Amino acid sequence: MDKSFKITSDNLLAVEGKDECNFFKALLEYLDIKKVQLVDIGGKDKFADEFGYLYGRAGFSSVKQIGFVRDAEEKPAQSAFQSICGILKKKGLPAPDKPNQVIEKQGLKIGVYIMPDNKGTGMLENLCLQTIQGKPINDCIQNYIQCFKEYQTEEEKKKYNDPKACVQTYLASRSPIKNSLGLGALKGYWNFEHQCFEDIKKFLKRLFEDTE
Repeated sequence: MDKSFKITSDNLLAVEGKDECNFFKALLEYLDIKKVQLVDIGGKDKFADEFGYLYGRAGFSSVKQIGFVRDAEEKPAQSAFQSICGILKKKGLPAPDKPNQVIEKQGLKIGVYIMPDNKGTGMLENLCLQTIQGKPINDCIQNYIQCFKEYQTEEEKKKYNDPKACVQTYLASRSPIKNSLGLGALKGYWNFEHQCFEDIKKFLKRLFEDTE
């Protein structure tokens, strides 16, 4: 997090990084949810330290709604959820009982959402890629990736991230090309009408429904 960061709203949404900030900026605009300040935590492993910094900023005591969105990554969503809840409890703040739940205690409305589905493993990229499943473009992407994976070294295969590669390949097919998931969202390359986004849209509406 930028150390010059200032809290300018009583509605906060803390996300992993700049790419996620761009994605949620686009989604919040789509939902016509205003007055929400996005907080770039700077990575999934920095939530503990960076939330401590955020908690100590002038204006935090005036925050009314705060949400946390994190990727599950390689472990089931419950692991990431418990990590966030542990951070909240250390500061004496209320924590929901489960992911995708919004609670209101101590004058604060708070919720935690774990990408992609609050259950299994994965990340925001997995969620967005559902919008192109079953479409011809997805077959093109899978064929392309399978082709070049045959020529990867063993070391490359160990570090390879399939969902991120699929997203980059999809974005490279659009015009104009955007080089990140978030910028693609701002350009309208992810269909927010798709059923896969229903849970995250409902979560944001529940959390920030009183911000207008």
